[in-house]
Amino acid sequence: MINLKKYWGWLVLVFTLGALVLAFNEWDGPLVIQNSGQASAPVATNAKPASLETHSKVLQTKKNPNQLSTEELLQNLINGYRHGNKYQFGLENTLIERLRNEEGGATYKVLLAQFRQGTLPIYAQNILLSLLGQVGTYQAAETLMSLVNENLLQDNAVKLSAIQAIGKFAPELWHENPHTELAPVFEAAWQTQNAAFWPAIAKVMASISTPATLDIFLATLNDNSNPQRIAAVNKAMTSLVNPALVPKLADTLANATSPALQMASGAALAHMGELMAATALFDWSTQADATKTNLVSQWIDTAVNTTPEFVGYLEANLAGQKFAAPEIKQTIIDVLATVQHLD
Repeated sequence: MINLKKYWGWLVLVFTLGALVLAFNEWDGPLVIQNSGQASAPVATNAKPASLETHSKVLQTKKNPNQLSTEELLQNLINGYRHGNKYQFGLENTLIERLRNEEGGATYKVLLAQFRQGTLPIYAQNILLSLLGQVGTYQAAETLMSLVNENLLQDNAVKLSAIQAIGKFAPELWHENPHTELAPVFEAAWQTQNAAFWPAIAKVMASISTPATLDIFLATLNDNSNPQRIAAVNKAMTSLVNPALVPKLADTLANATSPALQMASGAALAHMGELMAATALFDWSTQADATKTNLVSQWIDTAVNTTPEFVGYLEANLAGQKFAAPEIKQTIIDVLATVQHLD
């Protein structure tokens, strides 16, 4: 009787070698390991000579990304996507850094041309859109908005990727870098007829908060002809952050020609997180009539949460302030008492 335990190690070795031989026969060659640490897809023996040559060229050029022009980097990246290589982090990161530090006009033209052909895999479109958001420059924003305006983003997943990419252009810290240079791109993009992107565009516009953006928002509300646009503006108004907009918002609140304008301007002041905005809201409330009690309660409550120093302002000024409607003053007293109790 054969002792299997005695020969077990040899059997494992034979099976392993056999599996490797089968793998090499299947792939017709070794797996190519690139500088990025990724393994390229195997080349089938029955592939057309032209395709095999193109694939070999892609593998060769990707070994030295620093020696490629930015346009060649993008083309090489896209060739990889077309050959099923979804993970090209080295090339993607190199391309992002290049585009952040140079004009790259020709490169963006190549990217637009690829989308216009309509043959890019869905995952490639998603990655390239995310890449534009990470670059974050004027030309990247312009290219992204061109894709939107030309209606080149059809798949729902691709649209979602574009919306997420648009959001990346919002300033992280407005007071340090408001990205005002990007405002013209998104203010122009607001005219797109592609309604799926209105909320994202409006939010970025609000996060940059130029006077021109506020004018566009107020004009949209005043026009009152498109419910979807109005909904996008109403939500975006609560994201305005520029204190230079306070005087116009306060004037709009006090002299609104429609309930929509009054509601949007009051909400903007309450959410801004600036003491100047909160005190403008308080000044308006001193002249408001009793019918505005609920609005005052809502906005003052929001303001004390977004602007902590507003609590101290109320404690110092509320008691001695005269109000046109006693109900309004009592409402603010109640809001302040609630905040003080929580503290």
